[in-house]
Amino acid sequence: MNIADNQFNSSAFERQSWFDSHKALEYIRYHLEAARQDIRIASGFFTIRGWGLIRQHTTNKNTYLLVGLDEPGEERARQALIAEIMRDLRTGLDIERRQAVSDLIEKIQSHQFQMVDARATDHHAKLYIIDDQTAIIASSNLTGRGLLERIEAGNVVTDRQEVIALVKEFETYFNAARNITQEILSALLKWLHFASPWDIYLKTMLAFENVQPVQTRYQKKPVSYQVDMIAQTLRQIKDFSGSMLVASTGLGKTVVAVHVALHLRDEDIIDNVMIVGPKSVRSNWQREMREAGLPCEYFVRQAFDKASSKQDSSLEDFQEIQKSLDQQRWLLVIDESHEFRNRFKHDLFNMKKQPSERQAFIRLREFCQKGQENLKVLLLTGSPYARDIDNINNQLFLLPHTAESQALLPDYVDDARAWTVSNASEFVQLPVASQLTTPHVAKYYGQQEGQDIYIKFGVSRRYIPKVNLHTITFPLFFDAELSDAILNGCFDLDSRNPMFREVLKRVVKVAWVSSPLSLQGVLEKVIDTPGGSNAYELEKLQFTWNRQQRQSALEPLISQLKKLTESSDIKLQALSSILQKAQTKSQKVIIFCERHATVVYLYNSLKKLLPSLQVTATIESNKDSQKFEMKETKEIEKLIKRFAPIANAAEGESEETYDVFISTDAHGVGVNMQDASIVINYDIDWTPIGPTQRAGRILRFWHLPRTIEIYAFVPTLTSQTNLQYDLVEIQKRWKNLIVRHQESRKLIDLPVLTSDDTQEINLTEMASRTTIQSGELNLSALADVDISPYYQHTAKLQLNRSYAEGIADDTVSAKTYSGETPSVYILLLHNQAYHGVFYNPQKLELREPNIVNVLDAIACHEETEIANVDYDEVEKLSHSGIQAWCEKHSAKWEDVERICTLYLKPEKAGDGLADLFT
Repeated sequence: MNIADNQFNSSAFERQSWFDSHKALEYIRYHLEAARQDIRIASGFFTIRGWGLIRQHTTNKNTYLLVGLDEPGEERARQALIAEIMRDLRTGLDIERRQAVSDLIEKIQSHQFQMVDARATDHHAKLYIIDDQTAIIASSNLTGRGLLERIEAGNVVTDRQEVIALVKEFETYFNAARNITQEILSALLKWLHFASPWDIYLKTMLAFENVQPVQTRYQKKPVSYQVDMIAQTLRQIKDFSGSMLVASTGLGKTVVAVHVALHLRDEDIIDNVMIVGPKSVRSNWQREMREAGLPCEYFVRQAFDKASSKQDSSLEDFQEIQKSLDQQRWLLVIDESHEFRNRFKHDLFNMKKQPSERQAFIRLREFCQKGQENLKVLLLTGSPYARDIDNINNQLFLLPHTAESQALLPDYVDDARAWTVSNASEFVQLPVASQLTTPHVAKYYGQQEGQDIYIKFGVSRRYIPKVNLHTITFPLFFDAELSDAILNGCFDLDSRNPMFREVLKRVVKVAWVSSPLSLQGVLEKVIDTPGGSNAYELEKLQFTWNRQQRQSALEPLISQLKKLTESSDIKLQALSSILQKAQTKSQKVIIFCERHATVVYLYNSLKKLLPSLQVTATIESNKDSQKFEMKETKEIEKLIKRFAPIANAAEGESEETYDVFISTDAHGVGVNMQDASIVINYDIDWTPIGPTQRAGRILRFWHLPRTIEIYAFVPTLTSQTNLQYDLVEIQKRWKNLIVRHQESRKLIDLPVLTSDDTQEINLTEMASRTTIQSGELNLSALADVDISPYYQHTAKLQLNRSYAEGIADDTVSAKTYSGETPSVYILLLHNQAYHGVFYNPQKLELREPNIVNVLDAIACHEETEIANVDYDEVEKLSHSGIQAWCEKHSAKWEDVERICTLYLKPEKAGDGLADLFT
C-alpha cells in the first residue's frame, strides 16, 4: 500500500504490533484519520518534515505535542529545542516544507495545536493517543527519519482503560512541561516571509568570516580584523595554493600567519612550516612557531642569493627539504616579501651583459615547481612597491603559478600562469592578493573613546596612535669647496656611459647629505684608489683625474672635515633640538641613517652634546681595521629589548635602558620598537619602502592613547653655491621619493613622508613653509583608499555586526539586479564548509564563484527593496539548486544546510518566475 494515500483499508491494520520500516507511519496515519477531537503525541524529537507526513490527517482536530529528548547528552541538552527544529527545517531537501509550515502556523493560530518542551523531565517516550480510544506505543519519533527511514517497532493499544490511563499520564507530563507554542509560531512566521536583501548580504559575510578556532595552546588569539585576514588568506591558499597579504605594519601579520598555519595543519593540508625572512626577526618567528607547537625551519633571505652551500651552510638544509617535498607538505612563508622586489640584477660595470636572474628566484622557483601539490605559499609585506610595477610582479612570481593563462598553449610558454598586474590599482583586485590598512582598521574595526580609537584585544584595549609628519630642511656644508671638485670632474670615471661615469659622484652626494664623517670616509677612499688599503674596487674603470690631482683637491676638504665641531653641524644641531624636546616629555626616539659612518658619528656626537641621554647604536667602529661594522645579532637583540622592553615583553629583564636607538635599515624591518614614539629619518631613502618600514617600528597599537612623530631631514639649496645643478640633483632624490611614495600609497598603509604639497598626503593642517613643515594625518580620510574588495565589503559588516549576528539561518529574500536572466543565490553549509552557489534555472547552470564575486553579485544597502516575486516559486528554485549542487558534488542532501537564499530578478524583465514552472 502507498503510504501517501489518504484512503485506508482497515483490514490491513488488524495486527496490533510490527517490526518494520514505514509501518509506524501507516498505523499512525490510519488511526489519526479516525480521530474525532483530540490527538496527543509524545515524541523524543520533532521536525517539520515529520509533521508534513501526518498534517493532512489532523485537520479540524486538536493536536497536543509533547517533545522530550531523543538522545540525552550534554551537548544536545544545551541546545534550544526551537533551534533544533529550525536547523532540521533548513537541512536537506523537502519540496513540501513551506506548505507544512503554513499548515502548522494556521493550526496554531486557530488554537488547534500546542507544543511543550518536556526535556527537563528527561522524557523519552514515543506515544500517539487518538481521543481516548486508541494509543500507539512506538519507537518512532515524529520526524522524517523516524517515520520513513528507520526500522521501527510499535504496538497498538485499544483497551479503553489502558488508553485513559495513558491520557492521564500524558496530561501530567504535558502540564508540567514548558509551553513553547508561541515561540515556535514566532520562529515559523519569521521563516515564512521574505527578509531584506541586506540581511542576505550581511549573513553571507558573517558566514564566510567564520573561522572556527583550532585546538592549540598558542596564547595570541586573533582579534576581529585578523579573523577576516585569516579567513581570506585561507580561502586563497585553498583555491590557488598561495596568497599575498599586504597589511600595514603593526596589524599583526605574524599572528595571522601562525593561525593560518594552525588551520592548515588542523585540516591536514600541511605538515611543516618554512619561513624565509630577515635575520633581525628570526628569533621572533621561531618563538611564535614554538609557542604554537608548529614545526618550523627558518632561513635568512640572503642565504638564497649565495652561490652555493659553501658560502652559507643553511642551504644544505634547504636542499634536504626540497628532496623530500614529495613526502611532506609545507607552508612556505616569505616574510617582508618586498625584499624580493628585484628579480634580476645588473652588472654595474658591464651594462652590455644581460641582467641575470637572482639565485634566490631560481632556487625558490625550483622549490615551488617540485612542491606542486605539497607546497602552499604565503607572502607577507607592508610595503610592496618601490619604483615600478615590476616590484609587485616579481613578488607575485614567487607564488604558485595558478593564474588563468592568456597564452593559447600555456604548457609551452614559460611562466604563463604566473600572477601579474599591469598597474598598482589592479593588485587589490587579484583573487590571490589581499590588502588591509591601519586607517581601514581604525574606521571599521575600532571603537571610539573620546577623540581616541582603540581595538579590543581580549579584555584589554590597544589604541591606534595619532600621527604627525615633519620635514626638516637643512643647508649642506662646504658648498663652494666641494662644488668645484664635482663640477671639474674630480669624481668622474673614464667611461662613455653616464651611469658609470657618475657612479662615484652619486656616492659622494649621498655621503655629503648624510654626515661629515660619512663624507670624509668617501673622500679618503677616492684618494686611496687605486691600490690603497681603503680603495674602491672599480675593475677596469679609472678616474679621469689622476691620484695626485685628486689628493690636491680633496685633502684640504678632508682636513676641514676633521676640524668640524658638533656646534657647526646645523643638521646635527637640529637633531639635538628634537631630542632635547623629546627628553622633556620622556619620549623614546629611533634614528635611521643610510650610512654606517653616520650611525657612529651620531652616537659619538650625542654622547657629547646630550650626556644625560642613554644612547645606543647598531654600528660600531672596529679599532683594528678602522672600519664601521654591525654589532653581533644577539647583542643587537639585547639592545632592542632594553630600548623597547614593553613591546618585546622584556620588562624587568635588565636594569639598563636606552632613550635613543640609532640604526641603519637593517633593523628597520619587522622589529617591535613601539616603546618609542618618534622616528627620525636622518637620511632619506631611495624608495618609499624604507621610510614606510622605519615608521612601522612605532606605528603600532599601544596600551595608551598617544601621538607619534615622524621626521624627515631634507637638504636645501643655498644662494651661495655655484653647484646649482648638482644640488638640484641631490634634492631631486627627495622629490622622486615623494612621487614614488604617492604611488606606493596605493599599496601601503598610509603616508609617512610630507612635502610642501600637503594636500597630496592628506594633511589636515600645515605650518608655514619655514624650517619645519608639519601636519596631522587624517586617518579617516585614508580609510577607503585602495583596500582589497573583500575588506571593502566586510567594512559594512563591521558597522552592523550586532545586527548581523541576530539574523536567523535559512533567510530568504529577493532583489532586482542588472543581469538579463533570473538567478538564485544559495549559501550552503556542507561538511563545515560554506558554498556560495548561483543557480540559473533557464540554462540549468550552477556556478560557485570566489567570495569576492559572490559579494559583488549580492551587494546592497540597508534600504534595498525586496523584489516583487512569488515566495513559493523561489522556494522551488532553491530546492532545484540544492538538488543540482548535491548531484554535481555527489553529496547527500541530508548533509546540506541552506543558510540563506536570494532571488536575483532582472531589472528589465518581468517577474521571470512564472515561465520557469510551466
